[in-house]
Amino acid sequence: MRQMNLAIDVRSDARISDFAGPGWAGVIDAMRQLHAGLLTRCFIHGVADTGKTHLLSALCESYLDMGRTAIQVSFLELLNASTEVLQALESFDLVALDDLDVIIGQPHWEEAIYHLINRIDQGQLVFVARSPATHLPIGLPDLQSRLAQAASFGLPIGEDVEDRRALLGAVLKRNGWHFDPTITEHLIEHGSHRPGLMLKTLARFKPLYEAQKRKPSLALIRQTLAMIDQDLIDHGLAQNK
Repeated sequence: MRQMNLAIDVRSDARISDFAGPGWAGVIDAMRQLHAGLLTRCFIHGVADTGKTHLLSALCESYLDMGRTAIQVSFLELLNASTEVLQALESFDLVALDDLDVIIGQPHWEEAIYHLINRIDQGQLVFVARSPATHLPIGLPDLQSRLAQAASFGLPIGEDVEDRRALLGAVLKRNGWHFDPTITEHLIEHGSHRPGLMLKTLARFKPLYEAQKRKPSLALIRQTLAMIDQDLIDHGLAQNK
């Protein structure tokens, strides 16, 4: 079994190579250090839709591809569960904990995380939140100290056009897609700028591309972008450009 069925958000097609561009250099270097065992604790932070969960999935997939064990857990799915569930994570080579923000301020979860850090001696831990550890209103000082000691990396938000161009090019190359330059420029300029939304946009194209066995038209691109914009409006979110 490649991953344990425990509140996991899996993107089996996620790859670390998707995150290309100058703004990602520090983060990708951290991924290499994790692989090499040079980092044991890592804290990744970024605002909404910067690709945090996709990056975690890519990292876990890379571990599994190397024959190591990895698990990705979202605290959004564990809020109503017992904190004892964390004990099942201790045997994994890599434990990736997403949405850390949601348990902050809940003493029983903060204590459980603190004990998990203490119990995992040989394995590696990656924490993900919207804010740096030093900015989280953590009630347990010992947990605040432990998280602050982890190597911390912020994710780019897509403001740099070269980051967007590189990310788009990397995903297209991995999927073997060949878009007309007019379409790629339209996606870069008029599509979602934030990496997470850009990846979701490309995921929408995959079944369309495979079903039609041809390049998507500019009209289809515009239609898909409009659908995504409407989804964001329906969920009370604004398009981030």
